[in-house]
Amino acid sequence: MIESWNIAGGLLEYIDESHTYIFNGVILPSITQILKVKFGNKYLGVSNSTLERAANLGTEVHKAIEDYETKGIENIELKELRNYVFLKVRNNFKCLKNEVPIVLFLDDKPVAAGRVDLILEQNGQVGIADIKRTSTFDKEYVAYQTNLYRIGYQQTYGDDITFLRGLHLRDNTRKYIELPINEEMSLDLVKKYLEKENSNE
Repeated sequence: MIESWNIAGGLLEYIDESHTYIFNGVILPSITQILKVKFGNKYLGVSNSTLERAANLGTEVHKAIEDYETKGIENIELKELRNYVFLKVRNNFKCLKNEVPIVLFLDDKPVAAGRVDLILEQNGQVGIADIKRTSTFDKEYVAYQTNLYRIGYQQTYGDDITFLRGLHLRDNTRKYIELPINEEMSLDLVKKYLEKENSNE
């Protein structure tokens, strides 16, 4: 399946089967690929069957939240969705958008693409949140990830993002985690990725 969006002054396409982003005909790395420069392959040594099961469960949670927010469908069997609703009420946030595509630029050149899980509104401010169903919540990893999304989202849509959050939803775990904004730290990672890629050419 190929999805496409006219954003950031061009055409972004996403090929689901190969997890490939293409912007104006050029393949771009995903935000996740850029994060590997610092964090490597986080799941090295984990069996394919375990990874596949975890990916399917993670996708189910993301889809349930998206269906709840966009279509009002409530999968009451899913603990993670019930916990998402609990966090939403307790923290008084509103979901504005789900699964939002972004393009990240460096010196006006497109260098990466990705999909933001949630755009939230809380206390009159607009922020980005990423949903994780992992057994442990890697705060540093999600901080880098959401910071890169923030830069890309602001460049793509011109809207200001003033806070970042992580939503850790797994079985009975339900956490709404504040994350720091640090543009410089995140852009340094993009530069390292590009240097590595250029040196491999």
